[in-house]
Amino acid sequence: MLRPIYVLFALFAAANCDQLSVLYSPKAVEFSGNSRLDAESLPEVFGAALGYSVSQPTEWDGMVIKDPFSTANGAVVVVAEGLESVAVEGAKNYQLDGNTGSVALSELIQKSADHQGVSFEVDLKESSDSFNTPLGTVQPDDEEVKPQHLKPKSNKADSDFLRQLAFLNGLSDLLVTSTDRIPTVHIVRVSFEALLAAHEPNSPALEEAKKLFVNALAGLETASEKAFDGAVIVGLVTASEGQLVVRSKRQAGAPKQAETDDVSSHIIFPDLVRCFINSLQLINFINHCFQQNPMNLATKYNSNYPVIFNIILWFSVVLVFSLLAISIVIGTMDPGRDSIIYRMTSTRMKKDN
Repeated sequence: MLRPIYVLFALFAAANCDQLSVLYSPKAVEFSGNSRLDAESLPEVFGAALGYSVSQPTEWDGMVIKDPFSTANGAVVVVAEGLESVAVEGAKNYQLDGNTGSVALSELIQKSADHQGVSFEVDLKESSDSFNTPLGTVQPDDEEVKPQHLKPKSNKADSDFLRQLAFLNGLSDLLVTSTDRIPTVHIVRVSFEALLAAHEPNSPALEEAKKLFVNALAGLETASEKAFDGAVIVGLVTASEGQLVVRSKRQAGAPKQAETDDVSSHIIFPDLVRCFINSLQLINFINHCFQQNPMNLATKYNSNYPVIFNIILWFSVVLVFSLLAISIVIGTMDPGRDSIIYRMTSTRMKKDN
């Protein structure tokens, strides 16, 4: 009985995966393939691209460091909250296992601070008129956003989203014109949740919003490349974790048709959603633990470990026995005329003998 339910939940989780898209990377850092990546490893991936040491080694083969002396000097990461994926031309896309990638990215700020780097993180949906960065104050650039299907004057969700894009374009302008020290890590969060609640999934307004977002990403990519002189990695991470919550709020706010509909929308549906989310989180945790060490095996070491170990071990053994033999020989040496002790003593001592 539990097995079909487990399979159903697992299939649903696999179909609703977040995504990492690498828009730009320096020549020394190559992204290839389409293997899946653990969402918890996102800070390690961006940290490795910046030349930081990796605290949790992973077997993910999507990134190769060709030149460790020419890694990226900066990382610009945009988080699209509410979306499962965004189609960006020319980007390398990787499915993420788990829905904690958006939260895990905050660890990249700490990694940068440990390496004396300046970083900042901003949530554009909480910005009003402007927001401050280490580069200065970002002002919204409304001129580049000209919607056709979005109605900012009559729909607050559309207005708030276009405001976020204006801030994103303003950040691009600031990156190009700034002469101060550019922060190492930029994490910018753009929310689609209110927009998804206000429009249907395949509506022209939502499709236009995605196109405008992609255009803003292209501008940010170009500005970042110029600001860091090509030594930058630009990424996009989607975070669809909040979609169920948004849709449950839409159901709760729908007009009442009957008393039974009211009970199902306000009591039963939220309980099922919470139960379903908890089940998915439990399944992801079990799968993560099982994938980490399914057979409880010992720690896997590098292939060069036994070679280095044997060199150090036998060199130490030979050195110890050599010192011991030399000490014994010198200690038992006869201080005669032909010995080294005789030749190194003073002339007076030799005459006395």
